[in-house]
Amino acid sequence: MAELIIEIGTEEIPARMMNRAHRDLRDSLEKVLTEAGLEFDDLESLGAPRQLTIMGRKVQVAQEDRVETVLGPPVKIAYGADGSATKALQGFLRSNPGLNQDQLFRTEGKKGEVVAGKVEIKGRDTVDILAEAIPTLLAKMHFPKNMRWGHNREQFVRPVRSILALFNGEVIPFSFAGIDAGNRSFGHRFFGGDGFEVTTIQHYLDAKAERHVAVGHEEREAKIQAQIDAHLAKIGGMLVADEALLSEVADLVECPYVVLGEFDEKFLDIPREVLITSMREHQKSFTVQDHHGKLMPYFLSVASIPTDPKGLVKKGNEWVLNARLYDAKFFWETDRERSFDHFRERLKNVTFINELGSYHEKTRRLAGLVAHMADVLEYGSAERQDLIFAAEQCKSDLVSDLVFEFAELQGIVGGLLLRHHGKNDQVWRAIYGHYQPASMDDDLPANRNGCLISIADKLDTLVGCFAAGMIPTGSKDPYALRRAAQGVVRVLVDAELPFSLDEMLTVSIGLYRQADNDVVPDENLHEQLRNFLVERIRHYLRKVRGFDYDVVEGVLAAGVDRIDQTLPRAEAVADQQEKDNFRSLSLSLKRMQNVIADEADRLPDFDAELLEEMPERTFWAQFTTVKHDIEKAADEGRYNDAMDLMVTLADPAEAYFGTDGVYINVDEDQLRLNRKAMCREIALTLGLVADISTLAPK
Repeated sequence: MAELIIEIGTEEIPARMMNRAHRDLRDSLEKVLTEAGLEFDDLESLGAPRQLTIMGRKVQVAQEDRVETVLGPPVKIAYGADGSATKALQGFLRSNPGLNQDQLFRTEGKKGEVVAGKVEIKGRDTVDILAEAIPTLLAKMHFPKNMRWGHNREQFVRPVRSILALFNGEVIPFSFAGIDAGNRSFGHRFFGGDGFEVTTIQHYLDAKAERHVAVGHEEREAKIQAQIDAHLAKIGGMLVADEALLSEVADLVECPYVVLGEFDEKFLDIPREVLITSMREHQKSFTVQDHHGKLMPYFLSVASIPTDPKGLVKKGNEWVLNARLYDAKFFWETDRERSFDHFRERLKNVTFINELGSYHEKTRRLAGLVAHMADVLEYGSAERQDLIFAAEQCKSDLVSDLVFEFAELQGIVGGLLLRHHGKNDQVWRAIYGHYQPASMDDDLPANRNGCLISIADKLDTLVGCFAAGMIPTGSKDPYALRRAAQGVVRVLVDAELPFSLDEMLTVSIGLYRQADNDVVPDENLHEQLRNFLVERIRHYLRKVRGFDYDVVEGVLAAGVDRIDQTLPRAEAVADQQEKDNFRSLSLSLKRMQNVIADEADRLPDFDAELLEEMPERTFWAQFTTVKHDIEKAADEGRYNDAMDLMVTLADPAEAYFGTDGVYINVDEDQLRLNRKAMCREIALTLGLVADISTLAPK
């Protein structure tokens, strides 16, 4: 076993691409080694701004020699009438020089008996396999954006400047993008001195550290966190937690050095959200707060240097940040002086999507959709007025100076401005959070009105884009409609909002028909949107909530109009699968569905007076005993209770279909159809929570 180390030295790789890049390279190399039959311990991959590194401490030096059976021509054409070798057999022997005719034997092939022989194959050296494979792997690596540089035909995420490739202490001989692999690496761009020769993995890591390069993400992140903690201890502050920023800056530097800077206290008058965003987005800096959650006039930024003895980095960062905060303060004060009517009027000149009109028109549609929601929720007059006002104003901050400067604060700025103008929590908080959830990990809006506007906003976008023919295909989804649909599903489910999907689609489509735009919804639009949202429900229950495929499909088969109920129904079905009689009931329901299928369209109303045999009378009697309670429990959302009652029918159902049970398909039409009608009645009730006929018990 031997060591393997590969380092692709590049210009600075964007932080968002680095981790995937080194992991993809590792996975590709592991696949090469595995397919070659080489044993190895798991490879380790590391990334820094100017390098992708793969290390393997125990990799097999060469393939094992092996013996393989090679198949030749069919026996009937391999030998002549006198037993001599034909041209077909001679050609086979020429292509396998290690074989002679005396070593051949006969065996069964795919199309009859063939000539065969055993050939000894010498294992290839691992270094040769790697030299052949690595250039191809590098050429095939996929990045969101590739670069071509110089006169090279090859592309990579950034220009390749050096390649270190050692196996068992020797250079792996290959080249990529005009660079020959060698045994040299490099240190920090400005503080690392000259390049150095590498002998082993440990020597590589030690030499990198001596030359001010922390090769691994976790190492850099730990160093940043330790320095942050030390600075916070000096000033008695706490970090405003930001794991995403910590992860990002760890991939922006190769030698982390945390700088504690200060800014003018007058900027603390800027809203907290604006202050944090300005530091985070423009300066990649962390915000500091006291133990009561109040922001302090400090910031923490990360530089890629060993030290800053003269404080030049600190001074430079302070100068830039103070200028940024001055702008933010000016924008905030300017926006505060303007009325929301001023902002909303300007929305008439801001296009939502070309075919869908302006944002002003969009807010009118949103107001109409939330008015429907308010009616469903039986809002009072004042509540309804607040909700509609919030919907009308929710996009007004798009024309504010602050959002022009900090686009990620859309919605938030609108909420803050309305709070400044004295609007109540139900209004300003609704606008503040209506873009949420922006992802599956994001929080819901802070109040119910925010949830309602969030749904209306996303649904309006879906309806408009589908009506205009902007439907996602494959990996292309330029208007993020899948994310919008997922947001609708998540808010409805997690906020437990009792809206009919079909009613909401009807209202939203109707609002587009009334609007003055170029979109004319066609008759298939409702079904297209419904199917699209059902796919998002399926994704949510399967991928996010982790339910089994059969549970999800059973729930969806029973209906999706009330999206908020799909989760509790799935939870109930998953619980019931653990129970003893569930399989029996599932099989009985399947039998009912099968026996009904061929005559479903001609079944009459069920008549209990026509029941003749004891098993069917018993089954019907027990069903009527629990039917009302099942329906009541399902209607009230007590799905486990409903299914507990359903399971009590497992034994009479099994008796009904058992050996001593009832024969349904009799010749007499009236009796046969009535028995099938009974099965239909029972099956409808048993399917109120989910179609359990295809559910396998745990």
